[in-house]
Amino acid sequence: MRIVIVEDEAAIREGMVKLLHQINPQYEVVGKAVDGQSGYELIRSVRPDLIIVDIRMPDMNGLAMIRKLQEEQVRCKVLVISAYSEFEYAREAIELGIINYLLKPLKISELKKALDKVDQEIRRDQHKEYGFSLENIFMGCINGQLKPDAYFHEKTREKYGFTVQEPAELFMVWLGNGYEAQKETAKGLLEHVADHTVKFAANIRELKGWEMLLMILYRQSGGESQLTYFEKSVVPMLCDNLKKPVVCVWRRIEQLLDMSRVLQEMRKDLEWHLCSPDRTLIYREAIQKQQIVPIKYPLELEDRAKRALREKNWEELVLCYERLYEYLVQETHLPSQIKESLIRFNWSLVSSQKEKKEESELHIQKILQRIASADTWSQIKQGMVEFMGILDYSEPKLEEPSVSDLIHRAKVLIRKYYNQGITLEETARKLFVSEEYLSAQFKKETGNTFTETVRKYRIKKVKELLVETHLKMNQIAELAGYSDPKYMSRVFKEEVGMLPTEYRKEVQ
Repeated sequence: MRIVIVEDEAAIREGMVKLLHQINPQYEVVGKAVDGQSGYELIRSVRPDLIIVDIRMPDMNGLAMIRKLQEEQVRCKVLVISAYSEFEYAREAIELGIINYLLKPLKISELKKALDKVDQEIRRDQHKEYGFSLENIFMGCINGQLKPDAYFHEKTREKYGFTVQEPAELFMVWLGNGYEAQKETAKGLLEHVADHTVKFAANIRELKGWEMLLMILYRQSGGESQLTYFEKSVVPMLCDNLKKPVVCVWRRIEQLLDMSRVLQEMRKDLEWHLCSPDRTLIYREAIQKQQIVPIKYPLELEDRAKRALREKNWEELVLCYERLYEYLVQETHLPSQIKESLIRFNWSLVSSQKEKKEESELHIQKILQRIASADTWSQIKQGMVEFMGILDYSEPKLEEPSVSDLIHRAKVLIRKYYNQGITLEETARKLFVSEEYLSAQFKKETGNTFTETVRKYRIKKVKELLVETHLKMNQIAELAGYSDPKYMSRVFKEEVGMLPTEYRKEVQ
């Protein structure tokens, strides 16, 4: 506890310093003054926790000093020590809120009791002050546990210039499985937005369980909405600087105290991303304006997919799924209907394979449940990768049993189409994953990049044609997927260490 002593008698003043140290060595006397005027200036400068002050002093008495400090909002605890017990002094002290009043000569036991009381009051006030931190205020609103009273509202307005009864706007940024990798970058971008405006104050919270960041816009200038600014400027900026998935949701609330309930609604609004283009800000007014069209389930496409599955025609099956996705986004449908259609389509394919259904039913149900609760296409496609691994239409895993079904199917595609200019983008599309994800997993599981693997298959094919045929270089290049025989020769030499013609001679 930091203490200032204001006393005109030197002996009492110095004796008080020694006595305080004896009572509690943790007490720190940060200043001493001989009259009210010098005490006033000292206290304004050092801002102590406690003032021990006499009443009758030259220039300015102790009560006048306290009154002046209070008028200037200098808040300190006060312990009055006086040789006078007149009623007027006591009444004036009470009016100033001074409840600690001791008469000279002091009794050590009474002083110790008074100091303990003040210490407890300071600790209690500090605890309350912690409760008034912006972090605690907003977290209380988020989790719905804040129960403010009139004093709370008064204190919040006094300290921060707003109350939790005022309206605000919420901006939610969902990062999905990229949350941990991108949250600091996203947070920095949002902080930059907040730092370069005077139209609102902002507080950014991490909602880890939801894989998203929340930006709370409060103390808005003139109550002006920032919806247009965020829709036209902030959302595109985030999408340009962050990797997918990035989904943004907006909502205005009547008072900050409604935040817990409104966040649940915003979390539900996230699924409207299924009906919206990328880089779109999702908000309630835009949702309400959409013309919703009921889905007519594509039975003909389902039958076509079943036939492809029976015939183990993988390309046709993938094409059916592509047509299904295109159909589901042609018009605006309810997100729940989109997911119901996907689940029905998938279940119909599994049901057509009875042995597969019995073998993997629990796994299939978990995948379909994830699709049912999905909010974005990236979540749906993650489930689809697992689901398609269950369907029995790919080549058997004769090698590399350690690689995942996804990479196995990618390698099957490479083997089939390496000589037709297959690309990473095309392969990712056929496997319902992003290019970035497929590229990273391919390198992680095989040790080679996608491009390196395609190149190795082509070189292998060139070797076979050089040894087993008498074809010319331009014919071999065409069969191996090279449009230029000179380029093929250069790549072959980089890989093998000799030109194709030299290789043919050496082997023969």
